[in-house]
Amino acid sequence: MDIIVAGHICLDIIPDWRIGSIKTIIPGHILEMSGLKLSTGGAVANTGITLKKLGIGTTLLGKIGSDSFGKVILEILQKEGKALVENMIISKDEISSYTIVLNPPDTDRVFLHYPGPNHTFNANDIPYEKIKSGRIFHFGYPPLMKKFYENAGEELVKIFRRVRKMNIITSLDMAMPDPESPAGKIDWYKFFKNVLPIVDIFMPSIDELLFMLRPEKYNKIIKNRYRFDLKLLNQLSEQLTDYGTSVVVIKLGNQGLYLRTHKIEKSNVSRIINPSQWNYRQLLSPCFATEVKGTTGTGDATIAGFLSQLLDGREPEKSITLATAVGACCVEAVDATGGIRPLPEVISRINSGWERLSLSIPMDNWKYDYQYKIWRGPEDQSR
Repeated sequence: MDIIVAGHICLDIIPDWRIGSIKTIIPGHILEMSGLKLSTGGAVANTGITLKKLGIGTTLLGKIGSDSFGKVILEILQKEGKALVENMIISKDEISSYTIVLNPPDTDRVFLHYPGPNHTFNANDIPYEKIKSGRIFHFGYPPLMKKFYENAGEELVKIFRRVRKMNIITSLDMAMPDPESPAGKIDWYKFFKNVLPIVDIFMPSIDELLFMLRPEKYNKIIKNRYRFDLKLLNQLSEQLTDYGTSVVVIKLGNQGLYLRTHKIEKSNVSRIINPSQWNYRQLLSPCFATEVKGTTGTGDATIAGFLSQLLDGREPEKSITLATAVGACCVEAVDATGGIRPLPEVISRINSGWERLSLSIPMDNWKYDYQYKIWRGPEDQSR
């Protein structure tokens, strides 16, 4: 195996809702659906299956129950490859996590989520001996997993420390917590200061970062009075590298992907990449033009694309370009992984002149690179 994908997993139960709005939900009334879709959700399934479809050797480490929902999750994953599920963690006494996705026409989705074994997953559940041949250990969605967000991420630190002793690179993705849940009220500053010193690659979204580290700005975005800019990206990424991580990749939604690196020589990442190519970089890759059919799993797909290139020792320009391209492939399907194609096909599409979208954020003092069709920050322009 090359990459271990651990963290949150659930069963998505998606009624096919074609008629009526969310306002038609009235106590005592029946709403007729047009069908039902069952799929796996969460970082483990989305990032893991995308990596497998790209052609990367992958194993999944999610915790599920031995109930009917758990059997459905395994059945769906096994269709992508039996080796994927060899290290899944099965709990005999728990009901598997599920999410009921209400997606009425012309209305944003509503999620009814049951955490299940995601909340009991802990460092002792990891079969360390079975994953010692891995090169990258990626963990996704700790804000949705009680043992991993409480106590300033203490349980997550235990995993990453042990994995690092096995000479495996650590990678972390976040998720947006429910503001009214315990996760929505914890001290994220303390969490990051504790966890990031042992995270080699950190890949959150801009919304998650603002909610956790700049709540006043996040509230302005919610009220449509504020948009992020390059100055804010610079401040946030510098704060994160100061906490200890070497590579920061921030997902910007329809504005693309932002990369900021620190000194790489002494980091774990130097095992698989050329430090001279990666030291102190600052790049932004715009999105590729495509017909958007769904956005589920786009961030997870983007992460998979980035890790696949890092694993191959690619330079940062190609890594964020490929990551953005895999994210674009993802939105061409309604589900999280249906649009994903093998790496050679994605690379061929990029090389054929795949059009990029224009940015709506001012790029003052940044320089456009016509070769890679990306933007270079002020610190990057001497290269």
